[in-house]
Amino acid sequence: MRKTTLISTKERRHILLPALIIGLGAVVAFMPTTSCSTQGSDADSLTADTIVQNTFRIAVLPTTESAPLAAALQHGLFDSTDMEVRLDTFLSAMDADTAFIRGWVQMMVTDTFRMAYLNTIIQGATIHSVITDTLHLSMLTTKSSRIKSTQSLKDKIVAVTRNSAIDRFADRTMERAHLKPEGLNRPQINDITLRASMLNLAQYDGAILPEPFATQCEEQGARRIAVMQEPQMRVVVKSTDERKHKADIQKIVDAYWQERNTPPQPSKP
Repeated sequence: MRKTTLISTKERRHILLPALIIGLGAVVAFMPTTSCSTQGSDADSLTADTIVQNTFRIAVLPTTESAPLAAALQHGLFDSTDMEVRLDTFLSAMDADTAFIRGWVQMMVTDTFRMAYLNTIIQGATIHSVITDTLHLSMLTTKSSRIKSTQSLKDKIVAVTRNSAIDRFADRTMERAHLKPEGLNRPQINDITLRASMLNLAQYDGAILPEPFATQCEEQGARRIAVMQEPQMRVVVKSTDERKHKADIQKIVDAYWQERNTPPQPSKP
């Protein structure tokens, strides 16, 4: 069972940004396809016993969309909050959803369509977006396949996460190719690393992946046939938590944008 990665303001000096964004992505090429389940593992490891009082937990994925939060933590921009900010890394959006719904985390990086879906099933609160930013997704096909354009996607198998921007991106890609969305077979592979690994091993025709996984698969020979870069990324909170922690949430939002708008620093020789 995979554990979530817990990072706190006190631990930030020992955690580098690549460990969150690049490090987890780097395992794509080496993960055996039978090493983990695609559902439940991350969320199940974060139970009431592990919840530390006076902490504000944020569920993140090992993608570029979470990078500003990781950088803000590393640079001490959350130190002024009343509560200790922690980042819990999940390899599956579904596991992050579970932790968020059960109240094990108070904030979550997600997308527009998952936010809308969760609002239909959550009880006792509504979900509000506090950050909107660009979501980067790519549809890739295996290097051994003959699929070189979206016009060849009919009856092909492309791995996705359902009820999400990934699923909607698949619909739009088919529509733009003048194909029926239902003509694309979509197995649900929730674990991002497993989805990328199976693509590299040509276990299906293609997959939709976030960054940096899409670029890493492309470097190993996968073909990128469609790209989405749209303001579909969301950082969300429940209305109940928003009322209780309004000041701290605003500080987190400000820290996010401070890092997001800071140009990357050149590496030292």
